[in-house]
Amino acid sequence: MADALAGLRVLDLSDSIAGQFCTRMLADYGAEVLLVEPPGGGPMRGAAPMGADGASFTFLHLNTGKGSVVLDASPTGRARLLALAAEADAIIVGPQADRMALAAAAPDAVLATVSPFGTDGPWRDWTGCEMVYQAVAGLMHASGDGTREPLYGRGERASHGGGVAAFIAVLAGLFARGRWGIGQAAAVDVAAVAACIANPFVTQFLYNGLVEPRAARRMPLGLLRCRDGWVGFWLHVHLFAPMMAAIGLSAHAEDPRFKAPKARLENWAALVALLQQHVAADDADGVLARLQSARVVAARCYGLTQLREVCGHLAARGYWESVATADGAHTILGPQFRMATTPRVVRGGPPVVGNAVGFAGPRRAVPPADPPPPGTGPLSGLRVVEFTTAWAGPMAGRVLAWLGAEVIHVESASRTDSWRMVGQVFNPGRFPADGAGAKPWDRCALFNSQNANKTSLALEIKQPAAKAAMLAILAKTDVVLCNFTAGTLARMGFGHERLKALKPDIIVAEMPAFGSSGPLSHATAIGPSMEMAAGMAGMIGYPGGPPTVTGPTYPDPIGALHCAGAVLTALLHRQATGEGQHVEVPQVEGLMHLIGAEILAAQVSGVDPQPRGNRVDWAAPHDAFPAAGEDQWIAIAATSDAAWRALCGAIGRADLAEDARLATLAGRRAHEDTIGAAVAAWTRGQDKHAAAALLQSLGVAAAAVHDGGDGARSPYLAARGWFTDLMHDDIGPVVQEGLPMALSRTPGSDRFAAPCLGQHSHAILRDLAGLSADEIAALDAAGAIAAVPI
Repeated sequence: MADALAGLRVLDLSDSIAGQFCTRMLADYGAEVLLVEPPGGGPMRGAAPMGADGASFTFLHLNTGKGSVVLDASPTGRARLLALAAEADAIIVGPQADRMALAAAAPDAVLATVSPFGTDGPWRDWTGCEMVYQAVAGLMHASGDGTREPLYGRGERASHGGGVAAFIAVLAGLFARGRWGIGQAAAVDVAAVAACIANPFVTQFLYNGLVEPRAARRMPLGLLRCRDGWVGFWLHVHLFAPMMAAIGLSAHAEDPRFKAPKARLENWAALVALLQQHVAADDADGVLARLQSARVVAARCYGLTQLREVCGHLAARGYWESVATADGAHTILGPQFRMATTPRVVRGGPPVVGNAVGFAGPRRAVPPADPPPPGTGPLSGLRVVEFTTAWAGPMAGRVLAWLGAEVIHVESASRTDSWRMVGQVFNPGRFPADGAGAKPWDRCALFNSQNANKTSLALEIKQPAAKAAMLAILAKTDVVLCNFTAGTLARMGFGHERLKALKPDIIVAEMPAFGSSGPLSHATAIGPSMEMAAGMAGMIGYPGGPPTVTGPTYPDPIGALHCAGAVLTALLHRQATGEGQHVEVPQVEGLMHLIGAEILAAQVSGVDPQPRGNRVDWAAPHDAFPAAGEDQWIAIAATSDAAWRALCGAIGRADLAEDARLATLAGRRAHEDTIGAAVAAWTRGQDKHAAAALLQSLGVAAAAVHDGGDGARSPYLAARGWFTDLMHDDIGPVVQEGLPMALSRTPGSDRFAAPCLGQHSHAILRDLAGLSADEIAALDAAGAIAAVPI
C-alpha cells in the first residue's frame, strides 16, 4: 500500500506540543519529517510526564516516526538550516523563528507558524498553558459545578488540537501548491483553536445577548456509580420510557416528575438518584449493555489503565501498537483515522538525538507557478456532500467549506439535523432576540454556527425517485461525509463500494464514534459519552467527587478536525495518484490522542490520574479564583519560581515571596490551601480582565474565565478577524465565528450564512441531478423535498 503523503518533506523547528503533534501526524501518513534540535536534544525530550527511566512520554507520543537533525546557532548551523529549508515542502516553526529567512530559502514551501496567541495582536506576548486556553475559550465556564470554581480539562488538549489544526493548514497549503505551484505562509494560534472547539456560546450571545448562569445550566447527562466503575448516559427525549424499561424501572415511567421532557430536566437529580439506587450493586458492563439495548447514549467512564486492561473494544480493533526505542519496546496509540488505501505506517520510535543528517527520500514534484485569483480557497472547485447532524460532522464540512469547497448539507423534513432543535425542549438562549419565529428550525444558533457556506438539500431518500436523484448528485461529488453510526451510510444505499462504482476517485469519510468494527461499533454516542470512553472524564472533577465532562459536547469538534484532516490527507493522495478511498474516523480513538502522553504514562505506572480540581503537579498555584462580580473567575498558574514571585508582588504579599517554605514548587504544592486563600483574597476585589492583563504583563499565566459575552467582546478574537457579518435568509444580519487556520495566499473565508432547510433543493436537483421541472414537481407532490419538519 502507498503512503498518502509520500514524497513530502517536512522540517520541524517548533519546540511545542502543537507543532510537534502536527508533524507527528504528517509522519504517520508518509511525509519525511526531520526534527531540528540543539546539541543534546530539544526541550520536549524532558517534558512531563516522565517514566522511571527518565524518558518523556510526551516526546514518545509526539515524535515517533521522525528523524533528528542537530544544528547549533553558529553561522555554519544557520547555513545548514537554510539549506535544509530549501529542500522542504513544509516548515513548522514557533513565533521566535526567522520566518523571513526561511521563506526566502523555501519560496515554494508552506511555512506554518504555530504559537500560543499569534505573532501580532493584543495578546501576542501572553503566556499560555492549557488552563489559560480553556479559560479564554469559554470551556471552563461550561465545566464543573455551577456553585463551585469552574474546572479545566486535564491534559494538553488545546495544544494537541492546535496540532491537528496546523495539520489541516499545512495540508491545505500543500494541496493548493499541488494545484497552482505556489508556496505560502500559514498560521495557527492555540488559543484560537481552543475557541473553535468550545461550544458556540459566543454565537448564542451574538444572537440574543444572553449568558446562561453556570448554576442554571441543565443537561440530560447522568453518572451512575456501579459496583466496579462509573457509567454515564445522555438521555434523548424520546428514549425515556425505553430506558426505564431496560433498567428495570418501568413503574416509574409515568411519574409526573419525569414523564414530560421539561419536568424531567427540572427533576433531573431525583431521576439520577433513583437510577443510582437501582444499579449501585450491578456490574458496569451489564448496566451499559442494558442502556445501549434501549439505544440510550451511554459509555463506561474508563480510567486510563482500563483502556487497555478492561476495554475489550479497543483490543478487538487492534488499536494498540508498539515501537522500538532506545529504552526498549513501548506501546503507542493507534491512528486517529484509518485510511483504506493509504493506512498509517509508523516507521520507528522517537529519534535518537542526531540520528539524521538530512532528507533521504525523493521529493514530490511541484508544478509551475500559476497563482489563482486573490481570495481563492485551496479547495475551490471541489464538491462535498454531507449526511451529517449536530456538531462533529457538520463542523468537518464547515472546515472544508471555509477552505473553499462547495458543500451540500443533506437532511429531510422527517429527519432534520438535531441541532435545528426540532422536537426538543425549547431554550430561548439558542434563538435570536426577536424569538424563534415561524420557522425555528432555521433560526437556531447551534445549527447556524456550524453550517455557514453550505447549501441545503432536503430530500426523503427512502423514496425511490429521490434516492435516484441523490445518486446522480453523488456521481458528481468529490467527497462524502457521514457522522451516523457504523453501517448507516451503506444501509442508506450510499456506501463507499456503491459510490466508487459511480465515481472511482470519490473519497468517503465516515465518523462512527467507536469505529466500524468491534463490540461497541453500533453504539450511539454524543460528546460526553465519547469523553468518558476515551478516559478523559475520569481525570476531571473535584477531589473525591465523580468524573466530570468538559462542557456539553467537547469531543465533537475534535472529531471534526480529525475528519477534515483525514479528507485533506486523502485529497493529497488523490492529487498525486488519481485514487480515491474510504476513510474511517473513529472519534473516540482520535480523542485519546489529546491525552496520549497521560495514557502511555498510566499504562506503564499502573496508576490512574485522579480528579484534583484544577491543581497539577507542575505549577502552584494553578486554579480558578473568584473575581469581582457574580460568578466571575480568573484562572492563574504560577509555572515557575519567577512567576510565583511576580504573583506575590502583584497581590501585595511580599511575605509569601520571602517565605522559604514556598520558594520551590514542592513547597508551594505542600501549602496550596494557604496560597489559594491569599490569592483569592486579592482576586475577589479585582476585575477579572484587568487582573489577567496585569498578571500577564508580569509573566504570570492568567486569564479571565470567559462566558459567551466575554468571547464576543474579546480583543484577541477581534484582532484575529474572527467575526464576519453575514446575511441570513430568515434572521437577517448575523455574525459568524471563524476558524483558526490562516493561509496567506489561498485563505479560508466565510462567504454566506447557514441555509434554511431545503433552501437550495430545487436548484441542486435541477443543476446537479439533472431533473426537469416536471420531475422536481413530482418529487414535491410526493413530499420528497418538503422543507417543513414533520
